[in-house]
Amino acid sequence: MNKTRVPGEGGPSSHKEESITPAELRQGSIKQESRKPESIWSAFYSFLASSRLGLVLLLVIGCVSFLGMFILQNAPGEEYISKYGESWGNFINAVGLGNVYSVWWYLLLILLISINLVLCSLKRIKPSFSQAFSRPTAQDHDILRDARCMNVSIGSVTLWKSLETGLRKKGYAVDSGGSGALRLIAAQKGGISRIGFIITHAAVFLVLIAGIVNGKFAYRSEQPLSIGETLDVSEIDPRADFSVRVDKFVIDTNEEGRVRAYKSTLTVIENGKDILTKVVGVNHPLTYKGIGFYQASYGEESDKIKEVRIYFLEDGQFSAAIDVPFGEMRDVPGTDLGIRVTDYVPHFVKDLVTGEVRSRSLEPKLPAVRLEITRQGRVIDSGWLIMGMDAHSTGELARFHFADYYPLLYTGIDVVKNPGTSLMFAGFGVASLGLALSFLVSFRRIWVSIVEERPGQSEVRIAGVSNRQPLALKHEIENLYQLVGISRS
Repeated sequence: MNKTRVPGEGGPSSHKEESITPAELRQGSIKQESRKPESIWSAFYSFLASSRLGLVLLLVIGCVSFLGMFILQNAPGEEYISKYGESWGNFINAVGLGNVYSVWWYLLLILLISINLVLCSLKRIKPSFSQAFSRPTAQDHDILRDARCMNVSIGSVTLWKSLETGLRKKGYAVDSGGSGALRLIAAQKGGISRIGFIITHAAVFLVLIAGIVNGKFAYRSEQPLSIGETLDVSEIDPRADFSVRVDKFVIDTNEEGRVRAYKSTLTVIENGKDILTKVVGVNHPLTYKGIGFYQASYGEESDKIKEVRIYFLEDGQFSAAIDVPFGEMRDVPGTDLGIRVTDYVPHFVKDLVTGEVRSRSLEPKLPAVRLEITRQGRVIDSGWLIMGMDAHSTGELARFHFADYYPLLYTGIDVVKNPGTSLMFAGFGVASLGLALSFLVSFRRIWVSIVEERPGQSEVRIAGVSNRQPLALKHEIENLYQLVGISRS
């Protein structure tokens, strides 16, 4: 412990400085030169038990653990490339950030920090607890010899009681003693700060346990869900016994048409009953039984759309606009015809050999629909219409034109479980407490010596030590002198 000594002030010297003679200096030099070099094992032990190593390991493990909470875990390597791009995806796969809690170097870090914490704690736990919870012992401490002797016209008993009461009011634990003409007081406060590092070490263990729990049981799964679709959560987590249904998905835009926010309305279903409904937005998840459902993304369905606008032509001229919901039948005004959209592809391409129609990509670069035309319930013609193009047909299909469509959006929901997250944040909270005790609470000790030279005339010495804030300790000692009527100005 780095102590600041604050002896009683006054006189030409507040405390004694040690002097070293040339002979002592030469003797010390000889001792220094003849000291045996530290062995390899001792140096290795000192390295493992060093607080600097522990601080570095703690910082690295904390950063990596947080990365593991935000990077998809235990997914195929191709998924990281698809989600994060080729460069970052390859990097994640190479260093093992996709299964960070079980990769060999993370486990090595856990082992090293565990060894470091145990060794550091063993070195300091006994003296720290002794200082934190032991009561001070009244004794003629060496530090009192450096304090200036102050004379006061007060009896030793009265002086002793006044100083003891003053120290107790300042929150000190006090012990008194002495015999005959000598009265001694020892006082201590802030001893709890001595176990701050132990609390911090315990917090680190909590964080380590949280990381292990997350590595064993955590997961993140992105699920694209259509409106009205129900997700059976047990397909992701066999321990889950409920489902989640998407009731609604909306996109809020500003006056310029830019997306401002997008939200999904989710309902939890358990045992066939609706249990909970919540609007989920970015950073506003639905959480049920420890599983979180986060709004992650959205997009257009690649194999179906909400509604199609079809133009009906008479003699090559526009006659009517018909809005046809996907998969539903609609009548053509003024005719005995009916039309239905049965298929959709976002990027139309047709194999000229087999006649098979497929989508070249998931992007709506060349949207096309398959239109089925009926008369009195019987299909009389069908074929593909490409948006904005005339139909390549000589039958009834040539009388219809694919003008526009309304996309059917899906919502991307991240299903996340991090069972160790609460324990991790608890660990950081405990660590904050330990650091606050270590750096904000001062450990102070004060010793008082009172010698009654003759009745009504006493000699007082007051000195103290503090691990920080020496000016505050100095101020407290001055207040004690003032309490018994001694001016030190």
